[in-house]
Amino acid sequence: MALRVDYIAKETANNLVRNPSLTIATVLTVAVSLALLGAALVIQRGVDGLNTRFKDDVEFIVWLSPEATEEQRQSVDGALADSPQVRDHRFVNTEETYAEFEEFWKDSPEVLEAVSPEQLPTSYRVVPEIPDLAVVQSLGQEFEGLPGVRNVDYAGEYIKRLNDFTRVASNIMLGAALASAAASALLMYNSIRTALFARRREIEVMRLVGATNTFIRVPFMLEGMVQGVVGAAISTLAVFGLNRVIRNLLDQTSFRLFDSFALDSAQLFPVAMTLLGAGAIIGFVGSGIAVTRYLDA
Repeated sequence: MALRVDYIAKETANNLVRNPSLTIATVLTVAVSLALLGAALVIQRGVDGLNTRFKDDVEFIVWLSPEATEEQRQSVDGALADSPQVRDHRFVNTEETYAEFEEFWKDSPEVLEAVSPEQLPTSYRVVPEIPDLAVVQSLGQEFEGLPGVRNVDYAGEYIKRLNDFTRVASNIMLGAALASAAASALLMYNSIRTALFARRREIEVMRLVGATNTFIRVPFMLEGMVQGVVGAAISTLAVFGLNRVIRNLLDQTSFRLFDSFALDSAQLFPVAMTLLGAGAIIGFVGSGIAVTRYLDA
């Protein structure tokens, strides 16, 4: 029995509206699971962007002691200038340090009132030749023991900690997304099984007049794919909304470290395609297994 497009479209539409509550529940479950997947993908892309941003600019800071003499400061400056591992270095005086302090604590005037520029230390901002965290730490240790140096801070270390945190968060969300996707496929399976059971007499008649399993199977599998794609479309809108919220929050602050977590349209497009593809696969697999098991029973 040949497949007709108008028949497939009509039967698929009838199946979708025959049990609206189950259809809505299935679509929403798919949407929630894929929204978690989308959020995990956004976090991963944000981390990748953060790593790219700092790949060629891994900086460490040599903090000078408040008691350091001018001679000691010049000695540190000379050591940095003579080191072949240092690409560039810049001295930051107390006024510049206080300006950074003001920017960071601008929403806490009580903190600003308690600190004056003279209380803040001077420092050297250093960019190494080799932007590798292990190499940077080894280089920084060479300066920790110099007279007049209080301690050395590594920007790369904070980036590594941030990477570890976001990677764990992303993995947790990815695990939750996979679990929800499995639940979506199971709900899809039950939804199609219910539709098949409701139409069991029609299906038996179709088989008696020579309808093939493919002829019977296609409308139900298409129903599952439609549910999956609709759920994926809802999750895509949720991800775009999340990205907009992140962008608005970042636009309200001058702290640009997390700019890479607000994706542009070109970066969001692969995420959207991934979610739509995953929705179609969930619908195809769940409905396909349900129909195959019913027809083989």
